[in-house]
Amino acid sequence: MAAITLITGKPRIGKTAFAVELLMFDDFYKGRKIFSNINGLLIDHHKPPEGHSWEDMHEWLKWRENIGSVVIYDEVQYLFPTRSSGSKMPENVAFLNIHGHYGIDMILITQSPKLLDVNLREVVNKHIHIAANKMGGLTRLEWNEVALNPTQQARNALSSSHKIRQEVFEYYKSAEVHTAHSHVKSRWYYVIIAMLFILPCILGLVGFMGYKMYQGYKEKAGITAQAEAANEDTGFKNPLDPESQKEMMPQSGIQGQNLKPEDFVPTLAEKPESKPIYNGVRQVKTFEYPVGCVDGGKSGCTCYSAQGTPLKEITKAMCKDYAKNGLPFNPYKDEQQQAAQQPQTAPQTAYEPENSQVITMGGQSPKNLMYDGYVEAGQQFAQRGGVVGTQ
Repeated sequence: MAAITLITGKPRIGKTAFAVELLMFDDFYKGRKIFSNINGLLIDHHKPPEGHSWEDMHEWLKWRENIGSVVIYDEVQYLFPTRSSGSKMPENVAFLNIHGHYGIDMILITQSPKLLDVNLREVVNKHIHIAANKMGGLTRLEWNEVALNPTQQARNALSSSHKIRQEVFEYYKSAEVHTAHSHVKSRWYYVIIAMLFILPCILGLVGFMGYKMYQGYKEKAGITAQAEAANEDTGFKNPLDPESQKEMMPQSGIQGQNLKPEDFVPTLAEKPESKPIYNGVRQVKTFEYPVGCVDGGKSGCTCYSAQGTPLKEITKAMCKDYAKNGLPFNPYKDEQQQAAQQPQTAPQTAYEPENSQVITMGGQSPKNLMYDGYVEAGQQFAQRGGVVGTQ
């Protein structure tokens, strides 16, 4: 589809260079007949035919040999200047309404769309504006219609970074090459450049300070751990330690507070010890651990704690394994403390486990000399029979 592309921008911003770049690298224009007025253009192109000029291109662009050609015109405001309203439309301007019938594509270059004939503005298919940005580079803005105020209408444009290919300047006589021109850079450009050098130094300093703080913390933690270990060995407790002060303070259910009815209501209905009034004195002294398992009887297989209570959490399969192969190693048992508490007695012919263990059943109990109803320790399991695993 034949189209009119308008390229605008301040003087020496690179408008002509971008137009030449399109002719060189855009496949849409390659291999087509080109008419251009660009000064010193080295790309193969044509001027208006002999006896004709740009002002009557509405005639010779209709010739059969020129159908499908490309027109690229620099400083187009001189070819299609603004005109007063109500004045007769020039034939060149009227041709812009039907240029597509002849497959003519146009690339028109000027400083501002406000310098052009109003009818030309209405038939532009793409408007490209090149402007300097605050970072010292170039920005390309694109619209599908003319933007009379490109800077103010930038938010509605397709924006991208613009860079001129240096090889383009070899194919035409460029004003940019012969004129020293530099874009004014925003102060933020210099701030960012400075930050690129300063930021690594700041990060390095922060990292070094963090490392030193971490090393100091490790040393302090090591000294504290050694002091605590020494206190444990000697049994000494620092009276200034908050935990030691808490242990030395008299414990009561609700210290320094008036009793309330809800203090006597258990949080667990089946557990009277869960009353809030006992919170200050209720402490865990031990934990459940299997010390024996009985396989047999009505209950099948059951494992018991050191207090003789059944451990319902242990599955039947695990219980049978313990009863058959023995209990697992108990890493929580203090062997040294147990050996110190056991009295030195003469060798016995039979093994007697601790009171907290379940023993092997099947023999006869010694005669009970105690009062009626007395049950010897461990005898409550004798009625079950079966195999017992002990630790």
